Amino acid sequence: MFTRAKAELKELVTLVAEIERYDATLAAKRDIIPAEESRQERRRKEMRNLELLDKYELV
Repeated sequence: MFTRAKAELKELVTLVAEIERYDATLAAKRDIIPAEESRQERRRKEMRNLELLDKYELV
């Protein structure tokens, strides 16, 4: 149980960093227009992020 929790919490930290980097890049460089695949991947990461936050009652 704790092994899975540890892995999922590491995943959560990674997701937060990736989402933050993605959003900061787009905010800093307004001329970048992300591809639809990139937007879908961002949404997938956000959904997983919310799922893990809810699972571990971090919201």
